[in-house]
Formats: sequence, structure tokens, C-alpha cells
Amino acid sequence: MIKRSRRGVSPVVASIILIAVTLSVGLALWGFVIGEAAMSAGAMGESTASNVNNLRERFVITNVAFDYPNSGNVTVWFYNNGAINTQFKENNGQIFIGDTSNPTDEPTGWTLTSVTVEVKKSKSITFDYTTNSGYTYYIKAVGEFGNVVLYYQEA
Repeated sequence: MIKRSRRGVSPVVASIILIAVTLSVGLALWGFVIGEAAMSAGAMGESTASNVNNLRERFVITNVAFDYPNSGNVTVWFYNNGAINTQFKENNGQIFIGDTSNPTDEPTGWTLTSVTVEVKKSKSITFDYTTNSGYTYYIKAVGEFGNVVLYYQEA
């Protein structure tokens, strides 16, 4: 008969190995959770800041003049009654005009590429757009932070 020697790990060494494995898995899991929590907190902070700016941005269209100052021009007057400046610029704060209640035409011939309406102040924007007398035109202004104002008037 062959004599086999069975030697196992002592209970003390086995306990140390189990504790070490448990601690390393726990630390890895803790590191993952902390990283995910930091990313989530950052995203929530950015979202909150955007929402606050959206609430602070307030503006109205006070008047629209067709064929002013020249034929083929439209002038829109804005008043900023919010707590932060309102900006209208390409791809971030748009102005649309058309003869439907959801205008999609972007006007051309802006005299400035970026227009800022300061808090508690008025400012006008003039652009090229051919209108027909007797038609109702809609002007939709989208502020830098996503607020939308719709104004309509007969030319």
C-alpha cells in the first residue's frame, strides 16, 4: 500500500488568507463605488448649475418692426427681466422667424454675430427678412440656457 501524506493548511494560515481575500475584494468594491459616486455627483452639479441658469434667464420680446430701418429688415426689441445676461448667438441662443406658430427660418444679415442683452436693459436686433403686408409673422427666441419666447405680429 502506498502511504500518502496529507498535509493541509493550518487553520491560522487559512483564516489569514480568507481575511486577506475578503479585504482586497472589499477595497476594490469600495474604490469602484467611490469613483461612481464622484462621477454622479459631478454630473448632478452640472445639471443643477444649468437649471439655476435656466431659472435666472428671463427675457421678453417687447416690439417687432417690419421694414425698419430699411425695406427687407426686421427689428426685434428684447428686454431682459432676469437675473443674468441673455445671449443670442449662433448655435447657442437662436432666433427664428416665419408665418407659422413654430417658425424654423433662421434670419440672415445680423449686424452682430453675438448679441447680449444685459440685466434690466433693452436691446434690438436687426436682420434681413422679406415680409408681406397683412401676414402674421411669428418670432421665436431661444435664450442661451434654453428659455423660449414666442411673439407674433402682423406685418
